[in-house]
Amino acid sequence: REPDAFEKNLMLAIVDECGLVLEKELLGQEKHRVEEQAQQEALRANLLRAISHDLRTPLTAISGNAGILMENASVLDAGTLDEAHKHRIYSDIYDDSMWLISLVENLLSVSRIENGTIRLKMEPELLEEVFQEALTHLDRKAKEHTITVELPDDMLMAKMDARLIVQVVINIVNNAIKYTPEEGTIEITLAEKPTTNPRRGLFEFSVR
Repeated sequence: REPDAFEKNLMLAIVDECGLVLEKELLGQEKHRVEEQAQQEALRANLLRAISHDLRTPLTAISGNAGILMENASVLDAGTLDEAHKHRIYSDIYDDSMWLISLVENLLSVSRIENGTIRLKMEPELLEEVFQEALTHLDRKAKEHTITVELPDDMLMAKMDARLIVQVVINIVNNAIKYTPEEGTIEITLAEKPTTNPRRGLFEFSVR
């Protein structure tokens, strides 16, 4: 039968209410998308500012040391500049160059993660070698501190992308160096975490 006026009005009211609920849901999703996009843009801007600041320091040091070498080229040729001074300049240029390489690797890794093109190369690695590799690429101020590494076993192995893990260790330890007073001690500790799967080991490292 054809619905009467009351039933028609009731159905219209229900449809209108459903429409309002759907509109509210769509507006909520759009608001969430806009807020998420704003957060991403803020993170991107902060990242660019941080990278610009971090790049400026080693580039200034490299250009300054290169300027010293250029201005004193005749002195260097004459051999009157002592070897210790020359070695310090060359060492500073090398360290700053390695610092720049590390920063660029960080930027590339972030870009690959954002666009989903990062490819993990998971292989069994000796943890001691991974940590030692990371320690060779630390900030030059690392020499002002005592850095120790404590492993539960020197022959401990784990499956990982060694390149990325090395970069993670470098970033965290460099951050510790930045905020540790001169001649302070930085301890790197690796511990095996309990797991229900005996074939899959989990490890956690901390820096303090």
